[in-house]
Amino acid sequence: VTFLFPDEDDREIAPNQGYYSKLCTSCITLHPEHHPGGCSACGEERLLTVLIPNNEARSKDRVISTHHCPYCGGHNSLTLVGSQAASLTSVLIAQLFASSFNNDKKLLTFSDSVQDAAHRAGFFAARTWRFNFRTALRQCIAEAGDGLALSALPEAFIRHCLQHMDENSFIATFLAPNMGWFADFDRLKNTGKLPAGSSLRQDVEHRIGWEIISEFGFNATIGRTLEKTLSATVHVRSELMDETVQTLLEPLRNEIGPLREMDALTLRRFLLGLILHMRHQGAVIHPVLRGYIEGQGNTYLLKKIPWMPDFGPHTRAPAFLADRFMGERFDLPVARQGHKRTWYQAWAERIFGTRELFISSEMDRFYGLLLGGMVKAGILDQQEVQGARVWGIRPDALRVSQAVVEFSCAACGNSTTIEEADGDSWDGALCLRSNCRGVYRLRPIRRDYYGLLYAQGDVKRIFSAEHTGLLKRDDREELERKFKAKEGDRKPWYPNLLSCTPTLEMGIDIGDLSSAILCSVPPAQTNYLQRIGRAGRRDGNALTVTIANGRPHDLYFFAEPDAMLAGHVEPPGVFLNASAVLERQFSAFCFDRWVSSGISDAVFPKKLGSVLNGLEKAVHTRFPNNLMLFIENHQTMLLQGFLELFTIPEPLDGESIRHITEFVQGDGNKQGSLAWRVTNGLQGQRKQRDSLQRKVKLLGERIRKKEQDPAAGKNKEDELEEIRRERNALQELVKAINDRDVLNFFTDEGLLPNYAFPEAGVVLQSIIYRRKNEPHEGGGQYDTWHYEYERSASSAIDELAPENTFYADGRKVKIDQVDMGSSEIERWRFCANCSHSELLGV
Repeated sequence: VTFLFPDEDDREIAPNQGYYSKLCTSCITLHPEHHPGGCSACGEERLLTVLIPNNEARSKDRVISTHHCPYCGGHNSLTLVGSQAASLTSVLIAQLFASSFNNDKKLLTFSDSVQDAAHRAGFFAARTWRFNFRTALRQCIAEAGDGLALSALPEAFIRHCLQHMDENSFIATFLAPNMGWFADFDRLKNTGKLPAGSSLRQDVEHRIGWEIISEFGFNATIGRTLEKTLSATVHVRSELMDETVQTLLEPLRNEIGPLREMDALTLRRFLLGLILHMRHQGAVIHPVLRGYIEGQGNTYLLKKIPWMPDFGPHTRAPAFLADRFMGERFDLPVARQGHKRTWYQAWAERIFGTRELFISSEMDRFYGLLLGGMVKAGILDQQEVQGARVWGIRPDALRVSQAVVEFSCAACGNSTTIEEADGDSWDGALCLRSNCRGVYRLRPIRRDYYGLLYAQGDVKRIFSAEHTGLLKRDDREELERKFKAKEGDRKPWYPNLLSCTPTLEMGIDIGDLSSAILCSVPPAQTNYLQRIGRAGRRDGNALTVTIANGRPHDLYFFAEPDAMLAGHVEPPGVFLNASAVLERQFSAFCFDRWVSSGISDAVFPKKLGSVLNGLEKAVHTRFPNNLMLFIENHQTMLLQGFLELFTIPEPLDGESIRHITEFVQGDGNKQGSLAWRVTNGLQGQRKQRDSLQRKVKLLGERIRKKEQDPAAGKNKEDELEEIRRERNALQELVKAINDRDVLNFFTDEGLLPNYAFPEAGVVLQSIIYRRKNEPHEGGGQYDTWHYEYERSASSAIDELAPENTFYADGRKVKIDQVDMGSSEIERWRFCANCSHSELLGV
């Protein structure tokens, strides 16, 4: 991404930070800075001078674009404004659940693919959490928080919420999305109560405190915040500001020559702008930020705290003011030699006079006096870090206020929300943007839509879950039961939003609903009618919304909605002569006749492990040899009985009869026959298990060597733990193969009827680790879960490729390896000029 900033006036930037160019606003052609005349491409007469900042940075082995502001130096503070379909849908969902007119707060959202449904389930839950939190915070401020110190607001918020809900509801409602993996929350959901000694509630309260500070700090201007929606703001109380101005006025006049004529209003405006800028940069003191400051802005220190948000090296994070360079997370009052002047430097020069008014030594002395005075007044906190002084705003110096007014710059339109009592000082004050020459003027009072919704909306957390064919039947039925539960039977964490695929279009009782959202335009009118028909069955009233994505199919029906609303509905049909369907039905018919012949339970094992263990033994009484022998001995009877099932309404055609006859009469050496399919499938499972067991053995040998190696180094224990985790994961996979139901193997191989694709599937084995709070003796440091997902080959070629990500069960799984242990080597040849390829020997 390349940023272009219109910059006709300022024209000051260090050479290493960017360059100026001239832009044709008609054809978007860039010309050199000193290009004479108009556009050389289209002839446009006037060209616009633009600043093109150097926003490229190297991350490992690739170049990325940063979002740093070239004017104030804000780290990743530039926000791209857009309207992605998923983001718009999450806004709609948040408003739907907050609306007091919606008394049926359950929702289905339809997607056309498993991955879209799984991804959106997590996306909707995460994106709507903050909207719900702001609603609760706004109502707390209205009831008990107005006039409180910002430092006292978290405690007031917690007290306010616990007056309206019990402890379990409080935890479930305000547990942040990235805290959903906490073991104690799993215990709460499974048992309905917290384990003894749990710190989960305290962790939630800590996170609330952080979110409140952030809401009025470095997140105050990003999105639909309380400040941007004119709901509330924070300010230094007027009495303290008056005292600070009076205390600083005389020393600054006496010791800084250019300021001898400065008046109190000018100094007050300067301080108000300075404090507002520091607050929006995130320079508000919070207990966890002490270590962050001592670590010189290392966001990894924040990430290590379990209840904190996820911070990465390029994530927006609080930026404090320091008197010497400590990294990009800190701002300097005065620029280092050879660098562009800082925002603080520009702010002082613009408020108090021309740039020539201050020399660098006076600017240093000015900020030394100013910041020292603000520390003595109790507005700022000062921290010493490796010989440097770092300043941040004390939260107890800020007061929460609902009495807000809005000012906007008459030149650039930049707006800011101010406490009403400070209005006189802001009217006519200079714009905070360092390259703007405009002044702030009071905007007419307006009613903000989101502000009204925060004030009057319901506090209702959205718990979403995916409902797709990836789920096991028991898990899917349990999810449906919780979703349909009546109000009195519902637990606070039960799902109230199902992100589903077309599997939920019909045939499943999902209860009464009044809302449904289609996250894309369905493929056909039949799908459209089935999906919107899930809502409104109780009383005929429903809200159904269809989101048109930016692709040709959706855009066509967005322009021509009647084609979808009034199109022809094709009745469902069954093609009885489909070979893959017939093979499955015939295999099921053989199983049925075999069991009906009076076999004992002992001859049909339930688990796949015992079948694989005896696969090499040519014993006709062992499975699957006993089944194959029964089919071989009764071929004619089985085939005749099966074909007789299709006499009404019409028999199978000759090609289908020949296919099914060859399918049953072929021996184990004939590719595609029933016997070959069973034998080949089981051999493949055994090869996969043997491959995993060999890897387990090799890892065991590596562990023994590492344990006995006296020169293993200081990271020996960490390396051992990593190898042990990998070995445990592979052992879990071996156990999963052994514990697999035999009938599930036959359905997955396409030998028994189910809803899967006729083609052979690709299986993803996913191992999830979670560090234990208190590791049991001999049990290791991690809890481990094993999940298995099967995708059709046509989908898996994209979704399950190495280095890709796969979404399922609320998790983002990265594919890190493909097991080739059971695969045969094939030789292919490819055309160098086109996409044609062929398998040699075919």
